[in-house]
Amino acid sequence: METPINLFTLPPGRVHIMGICGVGAAGIAWMLHLRGWAVSGCDRHVPPTLGRFFARNGITVRQNHDPAHLSECDVLVHSAAIRPDEPELTLAKAGGIPVLSRGECLAGWVSGLRSVAVCGTHGKTTSACFATRLLQCVGRNPLWCLGGYTPRLLTNAGPRHGSLAGKLPPDQIAVAEADESDGTLAYEHPAVTLITNIELDHLDHFTSADELERCFAAVVDNTREGVAVCADSPWAMRVAARYGGPILSYGHSPDAQLRAENLRCTAEESRFTLFHGAARLGEVTLPIPGRHNVSNALGAMAACMLLGVEAPALLDALPQACAELPKRRFQWLTSQEAPVRVVVDYAHHPTEIQAMLSIARLQKPTRLRLVFQPHRYSRTRKLLPEFVPAFDGVDELILMPVYAASEDRSAGCESDALYAAIRAHDPALRILLARDADEVTHYLLKTASPGDLILVVGAGDVERIGYALRDALPTPGAAPAVQTPRDLLEPILHDAVEFRADEPLAKHTLYRVGGVADLLALPRDVPALSALRLLCTRRGVPIRFHGGGSDTWFSDLGLRGVLCLLRGPAFEGYDRAGDEVTVGAGLMGPALLARLEADGLSGLEFMQGIPGTVGGWVRMNAGAHGHAIWERVVGVRAVLADGQLRHIPAQAVLAGYRSVRGLDGLAVIAVTLRLDPATPEAVRERRAAFAAKRTDLAGLRCCGSLFRNPPAEPAGAILDRLGAKQWRVGGAFVAPQHANVLAAGEGCTASDLLALMQRMRDAVSAAVGAAPLPEVQGF
Repeated sequence: METPINLFTLPPGRVHIMGICGVGAAGIAWMLHLRGWAVSGCDRHVPPTLGRFFARNGITVRQNHDPAHLSECDVLVHSAAIRPDEPELTLAKAGGIPVLSRGECLAGWVSGLRSVAVCGTHGKTTSACFATRLLQCVGRNPLWCLGGYTPRLLTNAGPRHGSLAGKLPPDQIAVAEADESDGTLAYEHPAVTLITNIELDHLDHFTSADELERCFAAVVDNTREGVAVCADSPWAMRVAARYGGPILSYGHSPDAQLRAENLRCTAEESRFTLFHGAARLGEVTLPIPGRHNVSNALGAMAACMLLGVEAPALLDALPQACAELPKRRFQWLTSQEAPVRVVVDYAHHPTEIQAMLSIARLQKPTRLRLVFQPHRYSRTRKLLPEFVPAFDGVDELILMPVYAASEDRSAGCESDALYAAIRAHDPALRILLARDADEVTHYLLKTASPGDLILVVGAGDVERIGYALRDALPTPGAAPAVQTPRDLLEPILHDAVEFRADEPLAKHTLYRVGGVADLLALPRDVPALSALRLLCTRRGVPIRFHGGGSDTWFSDLGLRGVLCLLRGPAFEGYDRAGDEVTVGAGLMGPALLARLEADGLSGLEFMQGIPGTVGGWVRMNAGAHGHAIWERVVGVRAVLADGQLRHIPAQAVLAGYRSVRGLDGLAVIAVTLRLDPATPEAVRERRAAFAAKRTDLAGLRCCGSLFRNPPAEPAGAILDRLGAKQWRVGGAFVAPQHANVLAAGEGCTASDLLALMQRMRDAVSAAVGAAPLPEVQGF
């Protein structure tokens, strides 16, 4: 294996770093800057605080990636988040510019110093922060380049002052978080290697457990002074045993040389007796909770002992050095005394989740609620069996979509697969499948109650939910931070509109599932509807106009804003003028067909058996048997966002297969249809003939066809061929009568339907090379 060039031994030049705002790349940028390199960088997202820090120190950072940046660099460094096909990266390689990954660059820094390389599947950041703080507390003044930081460290790379452009002393101590995820750990030659543990992970890079082990074995072989290893990890112990020099084991195992005994953990601290071999070193109290954090502290101490720091000095420093956890390691965003408490945590592996939950349970919450964003498709698929029991004991679990990092969807599986597995493992668990951060935040704010502990967990961008909750949750005695839709609308419109807060959405879909709408609105007439529409626009309240629920799925997490129903005489009219009828949008479709039959008007018999309101039919261009309703539409009347009424002729609208362009944002209140004269008997016969052609879905809680048919082959035929009629998630199942129909059975939730819907969508997408378009709309 060819060793990459070491930028820290070369004369400084110009280096450009792609993904510079990632925590690892930012640290390398700072170390190169201190060594005299002219550093520039780019990133798709530049946090304002970090951008200002770089600018103050002469590091130019540009938004987004661009091959034009290559004109100002001699060497290109890229973070692990940069895709291999990114044009700036591919052109650098093609142009002969030396290219290093962030990990390869870090390896050079580690190898040139008397460094501690902290590696392992879990606990790297915490152990590395503890080691850095221990060395500071005993006066060793280390350099550090980590994947996180504690409040007292202030930064993940330091020091944040001075210059290291001159030659460093040969015994300069440094601490590095030596991430093994991309295999570059094997290039590092540290003075001391600290292995926190080894478990199967990073299978987006490593093809097997053996390959992962070889990476750890390489850094052990390269170690110059000693290996500290956690005795509680058999795999780590086996790898460390190959080392020919000093090995110092630590942990809770009776076999550990540096050992914690008689451990007592509370919600706020950990107490134990510390032994080194047979020697009792003393009683230790750390102001942090968690058995795993005690292990992290012992690992940091073991690494410092291998550097020659005396145990008594380290023992005295432990409580101060290990007084706080890094950011996103059981990080409190609210006060620990707040009625509703919020914690963010970086856990993204089953073992880490279980360790985090051990601390959460010490907090004795009334209700333990966990939001989890899986990290990487490959990890979700390959560790799925281990993820399933990891959440045991929570009262509510909300699964977010997978955070892809730099992966393609084909690398693994989405959250629906994890949802289905957990649902089968523990049918009694309240588990919700979410689609985005906004709906999770809204749901949690709406349902929070005193005693809740909300854990926001994952290695992606899920932490923004935690901060949104922190900022919006009311403090005791203060006014609510956000006014509800009811607060904004009802005082003004109470005489014209009937309002119902927290309306159960299950009443408004044929699936009979879903959470609650913030507010249901029933305007009494068209002027009331116009006033409601205008006020929602002015107050920024989302509003959705709803029909009969025959093509609608509502999330378990509820609907933000207003659900508006057009009901009553003002919206259910039927007026005939010759061969044309003008029909209210709130009239039920079957009722329309009955009126047309009675009046001897033909042309919509193909709609026989299709549920819903006339407005719903018009919005989606409903149809069957090769026909659709817009073949008969003359025009519609609608209310605009400003409350104005408008007549829209059919020529101004582009109606396609189950879609209508030109009505977005409008509330359709009536439609004019042109029919053909006939006798009632003839219309009745045509209705009966079409009814005989329809698949009998009687008795099923369903909304008919789930997807529009792809051009080459019907979606139902594709799904049938794939065996979809045997698929089930919780109470949701594929209808035995038709494989493109999703049905709700006993105990079904909206999340069950969503999980199975996503599986069906992905199956059709894999078969035809494109995701099918939905007929059932989700809200």
